[in-house]
Amino acid sequence: MKILAFSDWRFQDIEQFIDYLERLKEKPDVIVYAGDGLKRFNNVPYMAVPKILRDQYREELIKIQEPFGKFDKKIIEDIIRHNDIEYKMDVNKFEKIASFSHYGLLVVAGNNDPYYRKKAITGEKVVDIHDNSVIIDDYAIIGIEGIEGIEGSSSKIGLLQYTEKEIIDHLNTKVEQVGDRQLIIISHSPPFKILDFSIMYSQDYIGSHALRDFIEKNSDKVRVVISGHSHLQGGKFKKYKNTYVVNCASHDMPGDPGRIAIVDISDDNVDIGWKTLYELSTVHRVGPKTYQKLIEHGILNVKQLAALRPSNKLYQKFSDIHQNTLNLIINYANAIDSEKIIIKKGIKSALNNLEGKNIYFFDAEYNSETTSSGPYGMFVLGWMDSKGNVQQKFLDNTKDEKEMLNEFCQWLEKENPILIAYRSTIADAPHLQNCLTRLKLPFQQIEYYFFDLYQDVLYTQSLQKQKYFLPLGKPCGLKEVSELLGYQKPDLEISDGILAPIKYEEFLNSRNEKLKEKIKTDLLEYNRDDLKRTKFIYDQLKELE
Repeated sequence: MKILAFSDWRFQDIEQFIDYLERLKEKPDVIVYAGDGLKRFNNVPYMAVPKILRDQYREELIKIQEPFGKFDKKIIEDIIRHNDIEYKMDVNKFEKIASFSHYGLLVVAGNNDPYYRKKAITGEKVVDIHDNSVIIDDYAIIGIEGIEGIEGSSSKIGLLQYTEKEIIDHLNTKVEQVGDRQLIIISHSPPFKILDFSIMYSQDYIGSHALRDFIEKNSDKVRVVISGHSHLQGGKFKKYKNTYVVNCASHDMPGDPGRIAIVDISDDNVDIGWKTLYELSTVHRVGPKTYQKLIEHGILNVKQLAALRPSNKLYQKFSDIHQNTLNLIINYANAIDSEKIIIKKGIKSALNNLEGKNIYFFDAEYNSETTSSGPYGMFVLGWMDSKGNVQQKFLDNTKDEKEMLNEFCQWLEKENPILIAYRSTIADAPHLQNCLTRLKLPFQQIEYYFFDLYQDVLYTQSLQKQKYFLPLGKPCGLKEVSELLGYQKPDLEISDGILAPIKYEEFLNSRNEKLKEKIKTDLLEYNRDDLKRTKFIYDQLKELE
């Protein structure tokens, strides 16, 4: 069974998603939307809207129509959308999306969808999978809308919440209805402590205890859980016991790219891939001013930008954008649109300057808020030689940070290496220097040891130096680039750099020696994986040459 899944599309371009579906050579069996932003896809029948909102709608519409007139639909529509007032759509986008699948579009409401908006989940082949179940061959697909709230508590944010008991009862009822089949669960909320870490309102795990408990007891039956809600964990999957948990959430700021999970389920395997739909503002080097100029000249999407050529009349209109910048962003757009790496054969890569040098790959874990102020900054240092041999230092006691960094500086003076890192110019190097300065260690200008794969090779900001253009939009991080080039993502307990300092604080505060040892192992594994990714990018780029 092939499933396409997406979630939390508050700002992403739905028409771009529909265009992607139209161009697919083969229809998926099922498309899944895991909640939030239902109002962007379909109307709610007028009488299903609560009376107080209907009254507000009438009042606001009168205010808008009086100055602009009844028939200026474009202006009225724009004002209504910017003021979060209902506007009648001409097309049921849920139904349109469903038409590109064999069995239909399965939808759950999210925590920010008022209950009445469930009425928007309607149309041919459109299923509210919380209220209904779908059986396809030996699989039963069931759903859980909203999030798990705590009765009497305001700690969980959302309009649609259920108690832990209500979710458990709902799941048990659904299992009774579908019989003894393999389960696919569509849940807006991930299971507790599985791809659910969030920093939007506070640093916390925001998943469902009830769903986690259900998987614990039924992992032999639950093949896949598809979820959203935690935007930070979107674009990731994790195997827990026998169950694959997929978080397909997208971030919720204007211009953020749209993530799509591609889930292939067979009798003996679950294969998970990803597709990212980039908007114009995510093209590298397209800042707010450039974006506005592109829009003013009628360039509204990546495909249109990629089509620009010096021979086009439209190209000549962009004299207000520096030619270096314009040609860079056109090349970036071409790579994204073609989904291929573009290599400029006549340009020499900065990697060639490293031939015969004493190179090491470097990565550090640190708390970016305390590298200058203390009480500590760096807690893991790692470096790898060209043969893959790794050395690491871990800060077991924060009082030993000066000693740890002093030993590292002595190694630098002895080896005089070039430290190849990713985004070291704005990350590892300045924060390492902050720590050295704070601890009064006589080691200045640490940045001269670094070679930054991001700034020196992949995103040089110069057309004369830019050999490679990757089919990626911003932010073009270490993980995105390494996986684009073919790096096989491991199943690690710590999945991103934001979580690392939080886990280290947990290490410092714990009195459980077994837990401390596990956290230390997890942090070292995470650091080692970043070293492997950095070396992998270097090796792959050298092969491309």
